[in-house]
Amino acid sequence: MRIAGAIQIRVRNIVRVSAVLFVFASVARANVTVSPTSVSFGNQSVGTASVPRTVKLTNWTRRSIEIATVSTSESQFSYSGPSLPVYLRSGQSLTVSVAFDPSAAQAYSGILMFARGNGSTISVSLSGTGTSGGSSGGGGGGSTGTPETILPISGLSFSGAAGSTLSNQSFRVDDTSPIAAAYSAAGDQPWLTIVSAGPTTAPGTSVVVAVKTSGLSPGTYTGHVTITVPNQGGYTWTNSPYSVPAILTVTASASVAPTITSQPASVKITSGQTATFNVAATGTAPLTYQWKMNGAPISGATLSTYTTPAESTAANNEQFTLVVSNSAGSATSNAATLTVNAAAATLSVSASSLNFGNVNVSSTGTQTVTLANSGTSSVTISNVTVSGAGFNATGVSAGLILNAGQAATLTATFVPAAAGSVTGAISIASNASPPTDSISLSGTGVAVVNHSVALSWTASTSTVVGYNAYSSTQSGGPYTKLTNSPVAGVTYTDSAVQAGKTYFYVVTAVDSSDVESPYSDEVSAVVP
Repeated sequence: MRIAGAIQIRVRNIVRVSAVLFVFASVARANVTVSPTSVSFGNQSVGTASVPRTVKLTNWTRRSIEIATVSTSESQFSYSGPSLPVYLRSGQSLTVSVAFDPSAAQAYSGILMFARGNGSTISVSLSGTGTSGGSSGGGGGGSTGTPETILPISGLSFSGAAGSTLSNQSFRVDDTSPIAAAYSAAGDQPWLTIVSAGPTTAPGTSVVVAVKTSGLSPGTYTGHVTITVPNQGGYTWTNSPYSVPAILTVTASASVAPTITSQPASVKITSGQTATFNVAATGTAPLTYQWKMNGAPISGATLSTYTTPAESTAANNEQFTLVVSNSAGSATSNAATLTVNAAAATLSVSASSLNFGNVNVSSTGTQTVTLANSGTSSVTISNVTVSGAGFNATGVSAGLILNAGQAATLTATFVPAAAGSVTGAISIASNASPPTDSISLSGTGVAVVNHSVALSWTASTSTVVGYNAYSSTQSGGPYTKLTNSPVAGVTYTDSAVQAGKTYFYVVTAVDSSDVESPYSDEVSAVVP
């Protein structure tokens, strides 16, 4: 990962320095020179390579320099030389060869570029014209006529910041024909636009080229403008279409001050809620954000979105703004207003109905209900009323105040005075919304039925003073003694039994010394 990072940094440096060299070429060659500064190969038959031409680069600096790469911008020009990189001490030179091998009958322009290890570049312009071996053919579809040639045109060089529209450049298209021939021009890259084109040889007419760098990253881009002159008036153009090289150097865009593109909207909330404000802004990164309330910075509010804490009515009408800043300046949003309305009191009741089921006459059935303040403002109970025979409510009385989050327990009772079903209700009035809560009540009074179990046993054959009776709700005991003292007879009635249960009984005999015999055999009784 460290090696990859170093390569990326170096490439970026090369791009930036290249931009400087295109604009200030004379400064880059002050201490490192190249000879010649341009090479013209003249006419060369299509499909054959020219005699190589030599180019010599000399280091006149006081230090050694590194020549990292040597390249040509067009495939028709080929480079040959020693293996790279090459290190030149002060006064040493590097000699390379360049050959021209045209692939079509047209004029070619290019660049031989030396790239130094520090990222700077030195270039030599190249030119040559491909010919068809004396043939008078051309764009005329097999027609013959006087052969004419578009005169050599130097390349185009553009440089500017990313995202900008560069100034238009224009050039004349001249030829050897005495007539004003119509022609067309086209760019082969999206960033090349032909603004206008006029006839050749006519005074003041030219090709106007525009360049836009929007969507392009910093770097060097190459392209071509192709000039096409049709055969006309008995003339044919041996080098039409003609390709004019174009180089675009894109530098990092200048810093742009922030602009607010989406203003914060005012917000209405209820007391106890939070509010969120949003802003969108553009500008050169990095952008920094600072929210303010009534003009004072809010600690920690440094994003494009801000959410307030839970607010009370004291925050009503507060003003919120956002300041967006970068190295080029700052922009302040419009003020957004926070409206905080008082929260309505809310009373939650844990049950809307209570059913006491069967309750014996004159007995008491009891159930509870929880009243809770689930809102943010206090709830005041103004009245509690109960309807229905035998129903009552306690624990919550008129005037009780429940603050936010507090709760109270209401106890409802049912004491039937007679057998039969009964309905009723508890009504709770307060300042909450809704102002009245109702709990329906129901229950059934059941007449009391007394049950008893009559026990009898055979008298002991021993001399005894009495007997004790025992009972249990499970077979085998443990047993509970029912008699406070031994009974003299051989019968006993258990009046404490309950309906629907089964009881198990045993009896013991007691002598005059208060010695008790073992348990008798167990008997059971089912109470209906």
